[in-house]
Amino acid sequence: MDLNGVSKIVSALELIHSPKTSNTDRQEAQSFLEQVKRQEESPLWGYELALPSQSAIVRHFGLTLLQNSINREWSNYDQEKKLAIRSWIIDLSMKLLPEDPHFLKEKLAFLWVAVAKRCWGSFVEKYEDKLATSQKLVEGWATMDKDLLGLFKASSHTRELSLIIFRTLFEDVYILDDSITSKRSQVLNSMCTNVVLPDTLLNSIYEPNVNLQESKATKEGWLLIWQELLNESIRNGDERSMIKILETLKTCLNWPYSSLLNQAQILKTFLDAILVSNIRVKILTVDCLHILFTRSFNEEIDLEQIVGSIFKPEGIQLLGTIYSSIQNDPDDIDDELYAFTKKFTEMVVGLSEHLTKISTDSSDIGKYLELVLSTTTSPSLTISSISLNFWGYMLRDDAKIAIIEKIIPDLLEVAASKLVNYSDFNEDHISQKFLAVDFNSQAETYSFLGNYKKLIDDIIRLIACVKADMGLLWLNNRLESFFSSELGNQVINSAKLDHHGEPFILGISQLDITESCVRGIVRWKIYYNKANYNEKLDQLLIQVEELAQKLLNVELKDPVLLKRLGQMYVQFTPLLKEHMIFKVIEKLLTLSTFEYPSNGTEEETSLVKDLRTSCGTELNRIAFLMPESFKNILDDLEQVIENLLPRLTPTEAVTFKAFLLVVSQRASVPNKDERFIKVVEPEIAAWTNPDTMKGLSELQWFMERLGIVQIADYFKTRNISPGADLLKTPMDEQGLKLKSDLKERWSTIFPIRTTRLLLQYSIEKLPHDTPEFKNLLRLWRPRVIPIIPHILQLLYQIQAYHNPANWTDLPEVVQSFVRDTTVERFWQMGVSIQTRDSFLEESEKAMNTLRDFADSVGHIVRYTREYVFLSIASICELEDTFYTIPGIADLFWRAATGEKVGITLHSWKHMINVSLRAVIKKCPPTNVDDFMSQLLPQMFNTLDELLINKWEKVYISGMNFDENDDQLSEEMMEEHLLRQVTQVTIRLLVDCVGQYGYKNPLTPTQKAIRKLVFNNMQVLGSFLNFVCHLIMFKDSRSSFNVLLIVRSLITEIIMKNDEVDNFLCEYLTKSLIFVLTDDFYREAQNEAAYVLTVLYINLRGRSQYISTVLKNYLPNATDVHIQKYEQGLAESKNLKEQRNALLDLIQQVKDEDHDDEKFKKDRNKQLEMITKKKKNESDMMNDPFVENGALGNLFGDE
Repeated sequence: MDLNGVSKIVSALELIHSPKTSNTDRQEAQSFLEQVKRQEESPLWGYELALPSQSAIVRHFGLTLLQNSINREWSNYDQEKKLAIRSWIIDLSMKLLPEDPHFLKEKLAFLWVAVAKRCWGSFVEKYEDKLATSQKLVEGWATMDKDLLGLFKASSHTRELSLIIFRTLFEDVYILDDSITSKRSQVLNSMCTNVVLPDTLLNSIYEPNVNLQESKATKEGWLLIWQELLNESIRNGDERSMIKILETLKTCLNWPYSSLLNQAQILKTFLDAILVSNIRVKILTVDCLHILFTRSFNEEIDLEQIVGSIFKPEGIQLLGTIYSSIQNDPDDIDDELYAFTKKFTEMVVGLSEHLTKISTDSSDIGKYLELVLSTTTSPSLTISSISLNFWGYMLRDDAKIAIIEKIIPDLLEVAASKLVNYSDFNEDHISQKFLAVDFNSQAETYSFLGNYKKLIDDIIRLIACVKADMGLLWLNNRLESFFSSELGNQVINSAKLDHHGEPFILGISQLDITESCVRGIVRWKIYYNKANYNEKLDQLLIQVEELAQKLLNVELKDPVLLKRLGQMYVQFTPLLKEHMIFKVIEKLLTLSTFEYPSNGTEEETSLVKDLRTSCGTELNRIAFLMPESFKNILDDLEQVIENLLPRLTPTEAVTFKAFLLVVSQRASVPNKDERFIKVVEPEIAAWTNPDTMKGLSELQWFMERLGIVQIADYFKTRNISPGADLLKTPMDEQGLKLKSDLKERWSTIFPIRTTRLLLQYSIEKLPHDTPEFKNLLRLWRPRVIPIIPHILQLLYQIQAYHNPANWTDLPEVVQSFVRDTTVERFWQMGVSIQTRDSFLEESEKAMNTLRDFADSVGHIVRYTREYVFLSIASICELEDTFYTIPGIADLFWRAATGEKVGITLHSWKHMINVSLRAVIKKCPPTNVDDFMSQLLPQMFNTLDELLINKWEKVYISGMNFDENDDQLSEEMMEEHLLRQVTQVTIRLLVDCVGQYGYKNPLTPTQKAIRKLVFNNMQVLGSFLNFVCHLIMFKDSRSSFNVLLIVRSLITEIIMKNDEVDNFLCEYLTKSLIFVLTDDFYREAQNEAAYVLTVLYINLRGRSQYISTVLKNYLPNATDVHIQKYEQGLAESKNLKEQRNALLDLIQQVKDEDHDDEKFKKDRNKQLEMITKKKKNESDMMNDPFVENGALGNLFGDE
């Protein structure tokens, strides 16, 4: 390139990098550089621009030109051009300067590897038995190892480059799912093994191969060379070299023969390295040790020499010394030191997989277990959590219990000290300080803490099971000690504890520990299988009864503690005799009528209400667990509850009625029908009450029943004008009286909650083939069918209430008030800017103003709607009761979405998750054709329209909104909710048709719906249109999961209907290309490639249309690109290789982003995802905001 050309490029680069450049000039400069990239001479220009005589920015652009030519044009070049590019890269590598920035070395390494992946060793597969021709050896870069050795020896900075090259190569070949290397994986594996291992080992394992020998530059192989260099660097204190060598060694410890690692005594080298003070060296070394200890071993002697030696007393002592020397200051956490602590702990715990393989004679297993337990005690819960699965794993196997037997008492103490609600602690608590560093949002923290508590609970439960006598004795002593302490006295005597204070948190902890132990004893009944089972059981039950009696005598005063105590009592019941169960019932009945505080605050009243409600729920849990226990006293219970009802609110009373219903229908008592009618009929009759019917008939009467007219009249007396800020207007005595009257009315405004609770409690978890369920179905069916239209009409009126178009005839002040009632005010983890406490404080202040009217009306409306959703879900449990009503699909959809204008994303989420998913999942297969053919097209179309509109608003607001705090919070909340709605919608689709790789087999209903989708063009059309849009929404997780759905059914759809094939060809291909060419969707791109590959292979066999469509949708694609892609498909041996051929095509033609930092970040993220072993596999669509809603499960998680 002449000086004028270089000058133009330099000028263009300066314009792009200057902050003063205008957008127009920057775009022109970028356009010019893009033109340069497309020139045939660009590789040569790249080489010339990358020479050391140029500035770093120009050299980087030169390397980018070479990168562009390799990625896009390599397959189009002849051998002469390929060899020229290769020689230029070698030359540039040798000309590297000591002062060259690291990014140039990284770029050169990627270029070197990009070429190596495409040609290195190409002669091996073609010439197995004889030496390849000199030309083939040149084409296959037989001298690459020699070239790398030259780099290694030339200077310290080129040596560093050689290490980066090897590291990058091994990552691509052995770790990443790289589309180029996967096509040549066998050859590249052979070449890497050949140059890394010494000749002596290779000759003892493999038959000699002259071509491999020809392509190797050393006899000892690189691993031994790097190890010796590492030893030398440790001796010389050369920390920079240590870091570079360890980075490379880390990528090649998992695949060489273990005998090499053993003979080379590489463990000793790493143990020397981990003692170096440099924290980066320590982190890399512990990574290497973790890989070394958890890899597979070819021979037992290698395992014993490497892993066995670390279990010897001196090895464990060294690990213990290192761990105890680590000092993480919670007030000034050093990120690198903290990362090292986590990695070191993972390495230590990772050793545990060899506990049963190593020699016990020379191993100090006891000290090892003490070391693991010391990590469990860490105040950092992320460090503590690393060992929890290990302890649970050991406690589940009798053979393994023997290994940890001596440490079990200490483990129980540690676990008990950790069974704490850490989220209740203030921010200055030591564990909270570590959590603040570990997680970016409160949502992540809460999710982690939930899992942490489950694992700790599991350890206590398992210990109580396998060591029942010891566990109960320990628990008794612990409770005695706690409740007799000063802290325990505070817990017992205080009626209102600080819920962020130590007494409350530790008080709750004791009850949690007790429950865990009791559940362990329940498990013991299944676990214990020795001859003295009955004798042992009797002894344990006596101890359990004594403990239960002590706890029944505990007199706590704080309502939250009492609520937890009531829940704990119920856990004892499977182990208690009838007289003790009745004492538990008596205690729960007492707590369920706990007196409301006189002149108490709203918060205090609410806590007592929660206590009373919870105890009612626990009564039903006991009835559900052991109905037979009550059959002889059912009449007495009826009388007791009859006497209690006057002291209960209508809301509370229904729980007790449900208790009687559950016992009467599940216990072997006479007169089941009469008892059912006595409880259920009065509640069902409320639906035909004239006031109820009038309130459902029209929106104006619905509003009147809510009390809107009375509130409006009161507002007139207060001279409230339309649009007034109700938060600034205090409540007066008249307002307080009106609010009290309305609250009493709202408790029975519509019989929806009563209907739902009675129905759900009565059938909860009853198998459908039992006589009890069949009898309940017979009783419920004729009573439910007549009220379904009323329930749907209630839902319709609630949705209509939220539609502003329906308010136009109302007075302005009423319109303004109704608008205020429809505002959803809630706090959400990780999204709301204000803290939860400040949100609650603001809400409490609002209770003393007129805004409380709006909040209260809004709450009762939304609460009622939630119970409608739940009621529909419960009705769907009654087999075909719901589905056989004529036209029910249209009636249901009209009620749910006929007035959809005012439905918020929050409500959409609940409607889909609670109601719509149940309607889909519970539909009997025999009703699918009729019901689903009516419902699915309008459901898919409505949800499609909703999500398209909402995502469009997010795209616009994301670009345009002014980021002040209030608006940002609103925008964040909206986007976060939209993602939740999108994700729960995808769960709905999975409910319909399943998903590729889903852990559960397809249900009969899913099979029936799939058959309907495949054969009904109206359903299929709306479904395909919907998924094509879902794939492209800016949520990579959702896109990934939709693609799994499409992958599960694509072969069932194609090649059966020309119109469908054309749609898939045009619209599905467009969506897939959209994902494949945008790196935002990187996590979903492999699945998109699989789907498009299957689509292309099938449709290409019929016509050329899909190849034309593919070329049109891909940027920069030519006929040559498509031809070479199809050639690659033909040469591929399996679907994965065919997918990789498509990914190669995408890589060649898509507009490249040459942001090296972004590229490196994405690459590191992939490496982290692949190399990090996930300790707990969870549902890929699990979301704490979507599943297990508070109202969705009567008894919580069982």
